[in-house]
Amino acid sequence: MNCTRTLKAAVVTITATAACHLTMNAGFAWARGQESDHPDDWAGLFEFGATVLATWILMPLVLWIGMRLLGERRTWLQMILGTPLWAGVSLVYVDDVDRPGGGLMPVPVLVAFVLVVALLGAYDPGSARGGRA
Repeated sequence: MNCTRTLKAAVVTITATAACHLTMNAGFAWARGQESDHPDDWAGLFEFGATVLATWILMPLVLWIGMRLLGERRTWLQMILGTPLWAGVSLVYVDDVDRPGGGLMPVPVLVAFVLVVALLGAYDPGSARGGRA
C-alpha cells in the first residue's frame, strides 16, 4: 500500500467529513429557524431535506476534487462506496447533529468513517496491474 496515497486519502476524507458535518450543523439550524403559520405544519422540512441532500452531493465532490488536486487518479472506489456510507451515517446520527447550538456525531463513528473511506481511497487499482496508466 502506498503510504503517500493513504495520507492524501485521509486528509481529503477528513476535509470532506468536516465540510459535510458543518453543512449539516448550519442547515439544520436554518431549518429549526423556520416558523409556520399553522402549528400542525412541518416547518423547516424543505430546509432539512435540502441540507441532507446537499451533504450527500458534497461528499463525493469533495472526495473527488480533493484527490484530484493532490494528484491522485482512480479514486472511484472511495467515492462510490464512501458516499452511501456517509448517507447511512448521516441518517443514523441525524438527531445527534440536529440539536440547538449544533450537535456532533459520536467521535468513534466519525473516526471509523474516516478510516474506512481513507482506506478505500488508498487502494489504487492501477498498481494491482503492475503499473500506472
